[in-house]
Amino acid sequence: MKDGDVDYDNYEEADEETQKQLEKEYADAEKKGWVQGKPGSFLNKLIQHGNRKTEEELAKSESGKS
Repeated sequence: MKDGDVDYDNYEEADEETQKQLEKEYADAEKKGWVQGKPGSFLNKLIQHGNRKTEEELAKSESGKS
């Protein structure tokens, strides 16, 4: 999976190579204490995307409560 072709919302379709790379990045991040993965890594981008989507959903639900 090339960085420009990434569909962060469709993570279930990641190929085996991508999954192995994420596992490696996760292990490296854990060893080095990077909570959100190595800055700039694919893992880091996935986490940032998920965080952004969560923040958007929370903001949307908060605005609906008013």
